[in-house]
Amino acid sequence: MAKLLPFTGHVVADHGAHAVVTPPYDGLSPSQRTAMAAADPRSFLNVLPPAGPDIDGDLEHTLHACRRNLDRLLRDGHFQRMPAPALAVVAFGAGDDRVAAIVGDLEVSAFGVPGQDADVLPHERVDDVRVAQLVRYLEVVGVASSPVALTHRPHPAVTAACDAVLAGPPDVAFRGDDGVDVALWLVTDATRQAELVAAVEDAGRLFVADGHHRAAAVAANEPGTGRVLSALLPADRLRVLPFHRLLAVTGPAPGAAQVVEVLRAAGLPPRPLPAAAAPTEHGRVHLVVAGTWWALDLRDTDEVGPIAALDVRRVEQQVVAPLVRALGAGAKVRVVPVPAPHGIDALAEPGAVGLALVAPDVEDVLRVAEAGAVMPPKTTYVLPKLRSGMVVVPR
Repeated sequence: MAKLLPFTGHVVADHGAHAVVTPPYDGLSPSQRTAMAAADPRSFLNVLPPAGPDIDGDLEHTLHACRRNLDRLLRDGHFQRMPAPALAVVAFGAGDDRVAAIVGDLEVSAFGVPGQDADVLPHERVDDVRVAQLVRYLEVVGVASSPVALTHRPHPAVTAACDAVLAGPPDVAFRGDDGVDVALWLVTDATRQAELVAAVEDAGRLFVADGHHRAAAVAANEPGTGRVLSALLPADRLRVLPFHRLLAVTGPAPGAAQVVEVLRAAGLPPRPLPAAAAPTEHGRVHLVVAGTWWALDLRDTDEVGPIAALDVRRVEQQVVAPLVRALGAGAKVRVVPVPAPHGIDALAEPGAVGLALVAPDVEDVLRVAEAGAVMPPKTTYVLPKLRSGMVVVPR
């Protein structure tokens, strides 16, 4: 089984950690990220790889700016050099709601690809363009600061090993702007490290919960020899939210009557909804066009298997495909994933069609990975979200 390894580098200084450590950045739009980074030069958002469809043209300029911003944060005392190779435990929340993650390095050779048996199994296919961007980030900026989120089925040894660490005072503690308490314990004691490593091995197979592209970038940049900074959380402490879908139309704006006609022809007669609402049952999808909301029932299907039964796949095949064909006759249609934290109001864009989905269960995700299959990209938005900039590990 994959063995967790200590890492070296820098840890964020306790004073000012609130300003440095990022919020969950993949729930932010590119414009929000840019505005937040510009508002505070201490924010680690100024160091993270850029995101969005228009970054290729100035990628090199942006990456070198990221490296300069990192050097400035290190020079100005916002980080402290770790005293020795360490593992870490990071906790989110307080009381019974607190979730702990064990942070350490894993050899990239432990990570598999879809259909391959490995110690760490993925559930999503990666985009080669995004992987190439992240490879270049590793080459220019040269650090890992956003752990890949891994999960495993619950095991009492993991709970006991984490509780032993959490009993002591944290090295870093702060409350994020989202109201979540965040704390980090560096584990440099050899006995405590051994307990954490053994507990992870006892937990068995690991699964990628979030960060497929970061893991793939390490594999592409350092095949067979690289290390992936990883954070391991029990599956029963994860919460999965959906990525909704927005059909952004460039050209004649779709009307409600046109969309309803297309869906009726596809055997999916929409039912009007009195107001904006997110669906709550698997197989039900809510649609908004021109300010009007509708409900679709996709449950009467014969699909079997871990992928075919997913709402996101049903939506792709039964809803998105016929709409793109119909709307794309005189316009350009782009399918945009919308993270659930943006809210369903983000789907009610003028000139677009919004689709609100229900997320798969955590166990659905694990079954897909074990079957060697992959979900469509941007299917799961997993909580708790790890923070970037708590540790900086050279690569």
